[in-house]
Amino acid sequence: MRMLVCTLLVIATAVPAFAADRFVGTWKMNAQKSSGPEIDTDGMLVAVDEGGMQSITVTGKAPDGTSFKTQFSVPMHGGQGKIVEAPYNGVRAKAFTASTSDITFTTDNNPGMHVRSVLSEDGKVMTTTRQIISGPAKPGTYTDVWEKE
Repeated sequence: MRMLVCTLLVIATAVPAFAADRFVGTWKMNAQKSSGPEIDTDGMLVAVDEGGMQSITVTGKAPDGTSFKTQFSVPMHGGQGKIVEAPYNGVRAKAFTASTSDITFTTDNNPGMHVRSVLSEDGKVMTTTRQIISGPAKPGTYTDVWEKE
């Protein structure tokens, strides 16, 4: 019994670390494979593992040519995150797996956008589905394809 508990504890701590490694890196948006009202040909996403916290920065240009930046961090095991710079004032994540992440942005505790990211088997392509409920972008469901640099 003790061995089983120890084995489960090792697995439980190893899975989030493995998940973090696959999402970490610099990603470039492939505008030709993406959809939505804001196709961004200069879109970059940088994800960094900061000891159990995933720190994410997204930069690019809006359709009108103005630059934008969104920066936030979320716990890899799930829970409330921290907004550094974004059009929303709250962020929460479900526990990351080796190939998925689910992040919800809120404004005054009301859902604004849900983002589900799925990594390809080889970890070189991340497909992100954005469901925009409210906020600065047009409501709808959009797909962004990111390629690892």
